[in-house]
Amino acid sequence: MKFKFAIYVILVASFLMLGIPLSAHHGTGVAYEVDKLVTIKGTVVDWLWSNPHCGLLFDATDEKGNLVHWGAELGNPHQMSGAGFGKDSFKPGDKITATGHPAKSGAPRMTLDHVVLADGRMLSGKGVKGNGEHDDSSY
Repeated sequence: MKFKFAIYVILVASFLMLGIPLSAHHGTGVAYEVDKLVTIKGTVVDWLWSNPHCGLLFDATDEKGNLVHWGAELGNPHQMSGAGFGKDSFKPGDKITATGHPAKSGAPRMTLDHVVLADGRMLSGKGVKGNGEHDDSSY
């Protein structure tokens, strides 16, 4: 009986240890200022429609007139298609206004909260649940 209990304890401990790295993947609060939003006007350089996360690369000028290469992280393509994004949502040269949570490091990176296109349409970077509510679980 003691042998079976020991095997059970070892198995449970092993499963718990294997699960720890999985929870670390979505540590947005570690890398980004989740209580702060920045808004940047820029020009699209590239739109990355791929797993595990979509990415929006754009150029902007800072307050000194210097060119800054920004990157915005979004959810996966399935999640983003539910929010109205598609693989052809952006093309190089498109003018955008991106709002998101900036990197804690000060690097020109953000997790996208929403983006306003040149025609005034707004797309949410948080995805949409089946009932139309925003899905904040990915951040």
